[in-house]
Amino acid sequence: MQLIFNLILDLILAGFWIWISMQRRLHEAEEKLMMEQERFLDELVGQYARRGDMLEALEESMQVCSSRAQHELMELLDALRTEQGPEDGGYLGTGTKNACFLLLFTLCYTIRSFGDLRIQGVSLFVHNIRYIKEEVRTELLRRQEGRYAFLGLTALCVVPFFFSIPIQLWSASISEELDRFYTGTYGFVTLTVCFFLSVFCMICVQELQYPTMPGARKHTVAMRLLKLPALAMLVDRRIAAHYSHYLKKNEALKELQGFGNIREFLVQKILCALGSVLLAGAILAGCVLTGAGKRPPGVWGGGVGTLGILAFFGVVGYLLPDAWVIILQVRTGQQKSEETLRFETLILIVMHYERITVEEILRWMERFSLIFSRALQRAVDDFSYQRRESLEQLKEDLAYEPAVKLVDALIVCDDIPVAQAFYDLEGERAYHMEQHRQKAESLQREKAAFARVIAFLPFVSLLALRLVIPFVLEGLTQLGSY
Repeated sequence: MQLIFNLILDLILAGFWIWISMQRRLHEAEEKLMMEQERFLDELVGQYARRGDMLEALEESMQVCSSRAQHELMELLDALRTEQGPEDGGYLGTGTKNACFLLLFTLCYTIRSFGDLRIQGVSLFVHNIRYIKEEVRTELLRRQEGRYAFLGLTALCVVPFFFSIPIQLWSASISEELDRFYTGTYGFVTLTVCFFLSVFCMICVQELQYPTMPGARKHTVAMRLLKLPALAMLVDRRIAAHYSHYLKKNEALKELQGFGNIREFLVQKILCALGSVLLAGAILAGCVLTGAGKRPPGVWGGGVGTLGILAFFGVVGYLLPDAWVIILQVRTGQQKSEETLRFETLILIVMHYERITVEEILRWMERFSLIFSRALQRAVDDFSYQRRESLEQLKEDLAYEPAVKLVDALIVCDDIPVAQAFYDLEGERAYHMEQHRQKAESLQREKAAFARVIAFLPFVSLLALRLVIPFVLEGLTQLGSY
């Protein structure tokens, strides 16, 4: 029975490994797309120099791209040919877009609207493409270095568990007395620990290499459950009893753009707690079904011990969303740096046109933002009737120095042209990009080192719990019998 249970865990772990591998292939596809974007931008510069027409250059240059990139570029071309502006939806309203294509659309839309200029004898279109290419190359190099730094760590988390059955069979062939360490309670508990440790370490390595941030929110399970009057009343009473605490928590959740409001977050905590209790119950039931439950009375303390185990898992599950929020808040700093660099690139693209306005720049920044989207949306809504006050409030809402400097320059645009207000932006962007690159490299090295430690935990646990400890205990037992 224990071998069958072990085989079932092997199949589950293999399926989970396949799913993780598929997710990694998606990230590798993104890396290939960036390589295509770099080649495309080089080709675009050459085609524009030969043809002098932006749309023709785009159409010819896309031939070097794969079907996926060509599909994105065709959408971009269609939006430019139909003269759809961002306010009409168009290209920006057709789903999540790659940052490179968003910047390229901004550049092409600006050139189409205001015409091409020459900066120190160089076409503004060509001059600005190098900013986009620089962002693509920086991100591509970071991903390539990360891929080599994390190479093989996911497999190292998984493969050791598949040796649990060979270890059990080999141990039984050496001594029949060792079988009690694999078929009893000890065997079930250690096998379950090794399994969940392998899954946990695999998820950790994946998250360290490809950190995720909440994306666009859909109609979640929490939102559906809140339609139940009884649950909604229970959540509202909880919030009312600790209003000041949950008010601060609600503001923190809004910055993450993924957890919704505090009511949905509390429902998520309840769901995680229930899921953890069900998981603990399944483990205890599995212990009985596999024969490990045949134990002397009082091993787990009877019903009291079982309730204690379930309560422990429930508390851990209830706190998991809070832990995930803390992790996301740490990652938000890196996201703020990336978004600010994109804002600087955006402003460099549009700032040379005299007809560009501060309100238009704010609207473009809002379309490019995730972390700062709420603050920028508020500024855009208030700008028409509270011009100066909306920008001052935006500085307080952003609370990130490089982004605040951009808002200071936007305030100055009331007195001087946009190009003069941002006269030193290119140097600032170069400094921020180098600073961002160094921080990203340092953080990636630290995460890779931590991931290597995590990846060895399943191997060490299997070796100690399923091989070393049983042999040592059996040796001590035999020595005690003499």
